[in-house]
Amino acid sequence: MKRFLMILMTLLTAFVLNAPAQSKSQLPMQHMSGLLRLSETIPLPGDGYMDHLTVDLKGQRLFISGEAAKSVLVVDLRSGKMIHETQGLPAMPKRPIYLADTNEVWATLTDSSVVAISGTTYEVTKTVKLSAYGDPQRGADNGAYDPTTHLFGYIRISP
Repeated sequence: MKRFLMILMTLLTAFVLNAPAQSKSQLPMQHMSGLLRLSETIPLPGDGYMDHLTVDLKGQRLFISGEAAKSVLVVDLRSGKMIHETQGLPAMPKRPIYLADTNEVWATLTDSSVVAISGTTYEVTKTVKLSAYGDPQRGADNGAYDPTTHLFGYIRISP
């Protein structure tokens, strides 16, 4: 039995060594190597989730939802500095969308409302209560804007 296992292991080893190498096929993300690199780190205040953002390409600004602080942070990408924080929102901001036509940031909040923030003064200019979404803690992540109808709302995703 011991001899049989030795022969089997030897054959398997020889088979594996003679198998075609997988190095010819591309490894995931290998073809993108070198395309992205860290160019700058911009310190931001506070803690908590900051995973929802939108950008103003023309003005070179980044708007970030500061969920834990119930605020929206504005970063000037040219200077690499945070230039404003809109604080005191009634609930956690989730999904911001920048509208270049009106120079506004619209953000869904966890209380089933949407706020408009001026891109000039960075102050809240409008608050719109949306029809109840069922679970307002989950719905705010599903905010969407339709540029053809200029309507803002929630996308309902069935569980």
